[in-house]
Order: sequence, then C-alpha cells, then structure tokens
Amino acid sequence: MRTRCLPDRHAAPATARGGRATRAPVTGSVLAGLVAVLALVSLPPVFGGSAIGAPASLSVPAENCEARARLSDVIFATSRDVAAQRPRIITQESGAARVRFQVRQQEGALYLVFSNPRGAGYPLDSAGTFIIKRSLADGSFVQVKVFVQDDPGTYVRIFPDGDRTVMDAWLFGEPFQAGIALPVTFDRVLTAPLSSIVEWSAAAVDWSLLLKPSPTAEDQHLQGIVRTLESRLPTLRDMDDGAMDGSGRMVYIATGAPAARGGFNCSGFAKWVVDGLYAPLAGHPMEIDALKSRNAGRDNPWSTRFEEEMDPWFGLDWSRGLARTLVQEQAGNVPADADIDVRDADHLAYIRDVGYPVPRLQGLLYFLARRDPGKIYIGSVNAPSSAVSEGTPTLRQHHHLVVLLPYFDADGAFQVVVMERNLRTSIPSLVRRYGGEYIHLVRIDPRGEFDPPPVPAAR
Repeated sequence: MRTRCLPDRHAAPATARGGRATRAPVTGSVLAGLVAVLALVSLPPVFGGSAIGAPASLSVPAENCEARARLSDVIFATSRDVAAQRPRIITQESGAARVRFQVRQQEGALYLVFSNPRGAGYPLDSAGTFIIKRSLADGSFVQVKVFVQDDPGTYVRIFPDGDRTVMDAWLFGEPFQAGIALPVTFDRVLTAPLSSIVEWSAAAVDWSLLLKPSPTAEDQHLQGIVRTLESRLPTLRDMDDGAMDGSGRMVYIATGAPAARGGFNCSGFAKWVVDGLYAPLAGHPMEIDALKSRNAGRDNPWSTRFEEEMDPWFGLDWSRGLARTLVQEQAGNVPADADIDVRDADHLAYIRDVGYPVPRLQGLLYFLARRDPGKIYIGSVNAPSSAVSEGTPTLRQHHHLVVLLPYFDADGAFQVVVMERNLRTSIPSLVRRYGGEYIHLVRIDPRGEFDPPPVPAAR
C-alpha cells in the first residue's frame, strides 16, 4: 500500500541502541564531495530576512516526503542496514512523480539521498532533494540538507541543537539567514513535507527570496535584449582601444581618429550595448568625449596628479558616463553617481568607487534581480595597480568592463548572461580570471526599444 505525503508527519521516537538512529544532538559539517558548492561559513550574510505572508502563495519545489515516509524504517535503521541499501526509484502518487533513493558513504558519515528528477537524471542539487546525514560511528543524525532551487548553493541545513531544531539558509553560495529555531523535534523534519518546513519558519525566513519566483514582464524584456545581442555578436570585430563615435564611425577611443577596420574593446563593446537603448531615442550613438571625461565627483585629490600617467579610473568613469548619458536622454535630468551606482546591497558592504568582491557577484545579482527585475548592469573590474615609478602610490586600476544581464527564465530559474568584448562568457569565467578583484556596478534601465547601431563594414 502506498504511503501518501501527509503534511506535518511525525516519525516515531527511536532509541540509541546498536548503531540505530537517535535524536541525540550531533553537530556536523556540510555534505562534502556530493555537491560542487560548499557552505562559505566564514562570510557575512549578504541578504537580510523579513517576515512574509502565507507560504501557500510561494512556489515550493515538488515534494518527496511520500518517498521518505515509505522508507522511514530505512531512515531509522541501524548503520549497517542503511549502508546495505541499494539505489532505487520510488514512484509517488503526489509531488515529484519519481524519486531516486541512494546511500552514499563518505568521511565517516552515511548520506541518505532522496533526489528529485531534473531533466533526464536525478542530480544531487535538484530542487526539493533531501540529503539526510548520519554518523557512521554511532548512527546518530547530524543534519538534513534540502535544496530549494535548482542550484548547488541554494539550500537549507537543518540540524539538532540540544533540545532544539535549528535551520540555516544559503542563497547562491552566500549565507542568507542562520540560527532559525524550528518549533518541532528533529526527527519530525525527516519525513515532513518541505511546505511544512516553510510554514514552521515563515515568520523568520524570507522564503519569497529563497524560493524561485515567477518571471516578470521585465525579465521577458531582458531576455529579448539577450536574444538580440546574441544574434549581433557574430557581426562584431575586436580591436584594442576601439569604439563607435556619435556619428556611427569606428574610431580609436584615445584620439578619435578613424579606424579603418574598426572594432570594439571592452569599453567600446559596453558603449555599443547601451547605444542600443540610447540611439533609438537620440537618433545617433553617444558621443565619446563625454564618456572619457574624468568624474570630478570622485573627489580624490591625493590621486589627481597620477591620473594623466596611469588613468586608473577610466573604466569607472566610462561606465558611469554610459549610465548618466542614457538617463539624461530617457528622463531629461542629470543623475548623481549615487543614483546610478549599485550601493544599496542588503548586508553586503559597498566600497566607494570600488564596489564588491567578484566572487560575491552571483548572489548580489540574484538579490538585485529579485528586488528590481529587468535591469542591466555595467561592471568595472578593478584591482590594486602596480607602481609605475618610484614614489608612485598603489591605486585602484579599473581595467575591464563587462555587461551583466540577470533575469529569471520561464521556469523561474535564475540566469546571468555575461557579455564582454564581443563575447558571451559567464560568472564562473569572471571568478576564475578576477577572483581576487572587485567589480563596481552601475545600473542601466533598458526600457523601450533596443536596437544597437549597425557596425560599418571593414575598410
């Protein structure tokens, strides 16, 4: 007889005999080696939590509590019996149609994995997957890890803590909320629906951010921009110091002299993308001279005498110039730096004119895309420069520009399209190349028509 997934199911108490599962508190580490992303417990939280409304309105992943309830005897069996279990597929009457159960043994622990399907397989990090960790030495429970989106860094960890049950939440590899007390015993969690866990913690956890959203019209508009850009990338050429001027000619940024073959470097490419919004309004691309102008608002008098020699702020000034010029055409006013910079990330400190660590970019963009969907961001990658002569100080060198387009697709999955210097790349690629550096973001509002100006044929 099949066991249906019942809300708030309570497992019978067990005793600590012969390596059998017990409710004794044991603090353990996160699952190592089963997923690519480990918990970065040393990092401060990026996002703040707030109370939300009824959890019934949220998009909870497909449940697999029916499979866990049917295998409750296995969950609470002796360590030897658990280790002897063979992988199997369990068909459910509700929730996920099929669930894969398997037991992994690693580093002194047993992992009972209930994987939800995704695509043609049952990946460990699919949304709704439960991983129950038990100590191999005495059979006690260590923790439960539940993936709440199709992402290896977005999950909750639930563990016994004395007489309490405590939950931590992670969002795209970032600590989200920690030390949330659940009003149930730990054994109750083991066969409970995820929806019950959401309900038990609704007053303390911002599940509206933690669970995947429904895509917005702004997300769909941004996807259209991505499709347009991808169709145009093959027509672009690469050239150091290359950009398009206000008359549509290909020129050198430094001198404004015509470039016979023409092409874009990273700055010229970012301008061409933003020109896709500016040109339909103004009737021509942006003029280059205004973008090259040094930003007096930075007010760094101690570094002024080195700017001609090193030009350390070029990428920052250029990115702000792109955003400022577009706003002037869209709204008729000249915005301050504070109006176009991303300086308000919740619980992630902004460093003036420097921005945020590159490895934190994915989580930051997720939060921005949830709070303000459909925006484009121009990122200026920067790092300490090397002194070019004796007595020259080490400054921040803004040396590379990237275009970031974060959105939620039709399934609610988070996507970040990265484009730089005429190519589509990715967040992992940025982290590999610039993992020890920072990135400063300015916000671009892509309202209205998007039509990047055609690139003249090479001469």
